[in-house]
Amino acid sequence: MTSELNEQQAHEAAKLLQAIAHPKRLLLLAALSDRQLSAGRLAAAVGLPPGMVYKHLHKLVEIGMLTVSAKSAGMRFSIASPETAFKLMEILAVLPVQISGNVA
Repeated sequence: MTSELNEQQAHEAAKLLQAIAHPKRLLLLAALSDRQLSAGRLAAAVGLPPGMVYKHLHKLVEIGMLTVSAKSAGMRFSIASPETAFKLMEILAVLPVQISGNVA
């Protein structure tokens, strides 16, 4: 099955790829693959100050990768949809193999 990509689809795909291309954003997405976490917990998980984590999280929320829910203990971030989580897990599962396979 061949799928043709039109200009608008290419633009949207490029926007998504650009947003997740940052190493810390990939780490944030991996940390959220099966749970909801606060920005503080995510900051500790990826080794960034909370202010920097909020910038990355905002970008991921902006493109629809993450959702935010308000809990009594503060905001919690999670993957936006099961489909997004599944696609993300597929990508993350292949990355270590691809990276280790390319190291000489």
